[in-house]
Amino acid sequence: MHFLKFTILLSTLAAPGLAQTPQPKMGAPLTGLTPLQLQRFETGKIDFGHVLDAVDGLGPIFNQISCANCHNNPIGGPGTTTVTRFGYDDGKGGFDPLSAIGGTLLQAGAIDPAVQEVIPPQANVISQRVTPSALGAGLVEAIDDADIIANETSPPNPSISGKAHMVTPLETPLGPLRVGRMGWKAQVATVLTFSGGAALNEMGFTNRLIPTENAPNGNQALLALWDTVPDPEDGPDINGLDFIDRITHFQRYLAAPPQTPKSAMAGEAIFATVGCTDCHIASWTTKNDPALESALRNQTIRPYTDFLLHDVGLAADFIEDGQATVQELRTPSLWGLRTRDPLWHDGRVVGGTLETRILGAGNIIDLHAVFGAESRPSALAFQALSLADQLEVVAFFDSLGRAEFDGNGDNVLDEADIAGFLLAMAGGPYTADDPEAVYDIDQNSWVDSVDLDAFALVYEQDCNNNGTNDLADVVTGGHDDYNGNLIPDECETCQTDLGFAGGGALTFGICGDDLTTANSTAAFQLTGGPANSMVLIAIGIAANPYLITSTEYLVPLEPLAGLIQLFSTDAQGELHVQLFGGNNAPSSTWVFQAATFDGVSFDLSNALEVIVGGF
Repeated sequence: MHFLKFTILLSTLAAPGLAQTPQPKMGAPLTGLTPLQLQRFETGKIDFGHVLDAVDGLGPIFNQISCANCHNNPIGGPGTTTVTRFGYDDGKGGFDPLSAIGGTLLQAGAIDPAVQEVIPPQANVISQRVTPSALGAGLVEAIDDADIIANETSPPNPSISGKAHMVTPLETPLGPLRVGRMGWKAQVATVLTFSGGAALNEMGFTNRLIPTENAPNGNQALLALWDTVPDPEDGPDINGLDFIDRITHFQRYLAAPPQTPKSAMAGEAIFATVGCTDCHIASWTTKNDPALESALRNQTIRPYTDFLLHDVGLAADFIEDGQATVQELRTPSLWGLRTRDPLWHDGRVVGGTLETRILGAGNIIDLHAVFGAESRPSALAFQALSLADQLEVVAFFDSLGRAEFDGNGDNVLDEADIAGFLLAMAGGPYTADDPEAVYDIDQNSWVDSVDLDAFALVYEQDCNNNGTNDLADVVTGGHDDYNGNLIPDECETCQTDLGFAGGGALTFGICGDDLTTANSTAAFQLTGGPANSMVLIAIGIAANPYLITSTEYLVPLEPLAGLIQLFSTDAQGELHVQLFGGNNAPSSTWVFQAATFDGVSFDLSNALEVIVGGF
């Protein structure tokens, strides 16, 4: 048995203490919601994905049949769907939205071809708008108007001239005016207004805020023929909440996208040095208003926007919207940027990698540098940077939306991330620019037990289907991990059980790594024996079960290749040791069986077929 070694594992993971709370992943609810608020989030999420039909009140003209059809990366986030805007520019500074004939939004779908809208021939401006994100929308709404206006009246750079878009929320038609902060033209101030407006304009679903349908290209006669569901089509449920209230709860309670690492990346400092943060302002604090839910009140968020309108020159959409002129767009937020594809208001920057979408010809930095854009000086300064510095900025962008502990960036916290975590624990110290920084939740330069405890709160695999994630199973000490890879041993490779258990309760298993690979380890686990009793481990080259008592089978073929007598059970009648496999010997198959002796009689376990060595 020169290729096998048993050793007692002397250390185990301690139970977690007070772990730091990881940032919610994109699409998750805010931290700190009450049970009622969390229930409303979940109920609203269902409604957000509900598919409307004509019986519900869909149409007669519409763009989509559910909210989630557009906001799907993740649900509630941005999407790839575009809608068409149109209007008439008289060439003299005047813009006609063509409202009387269906402008400025084209409803591209219809419940029947008879009411299908078209772009009218009078339109000489046609533009696309891609689906924006609602992630963190409740936090954005909770920012004080005065804080946004302060950057209009006292800009961080005198060459910047952002403009607050003052709008009237649909729920308060008599005022007061609020600062718009959502949508490509900052045309929306509140989540409820967005819900009511999108319900009608994107799905043709009338509601208490907008109880009148859009007529197909303004044709009221056609509308009268095809609008068969009484308006408003939305109405209260048994709790007195309308559809627009329920989807508002979902959006209002959506967490902001995470940022990992949270701070100190070199790319963010470079981003600021060239002036990009004059408009993409990193940090805001929501109002400390007792009327706000505690999860929204006095919260520091990092959306990287000033929520103001800016002249984007030749890269504009050339559609007027309220106080937003044809060349103005709201500074887009950057949170969640790493997964956003396409980019720009019309989705023209699409495909490739984040790096190519930012740096490639005709892509984001180039668009910021077009003639007439306020961002042109900063974009030119960015383009004058070394490629190394530009890539540092792209690395910073890649942190925006990245979940903590997501080492491979696939937005799933699984065994690959555990493997990366263990490697990171073996090194350090780390800076925020090191790949290992994704595991350092407290940013103390080391990946340690504090980070492990936090990782166990959010790990997403549950291989044993016990309702607790696998990492928490290990960290809390409830499940064996004798090979030290932070995965419960029972979830890994288990050597083949041949059965033939004896008449007692003794149960034998070997689970962990595949023992034919280099540096592999597995857990040898014996349960159900008498306390503090001798354990014999019989090893043979094949199975040859035969009864040696009326109830006990000896399974390994005799003569035995080995008989080990080094161990005894503990006070619980168990034995756990670490088994090493994989060396320069050929792969071999052996039959193992254990027996305990209580001073009077033997109890034989089931037998295992064990494959070891062979690399």
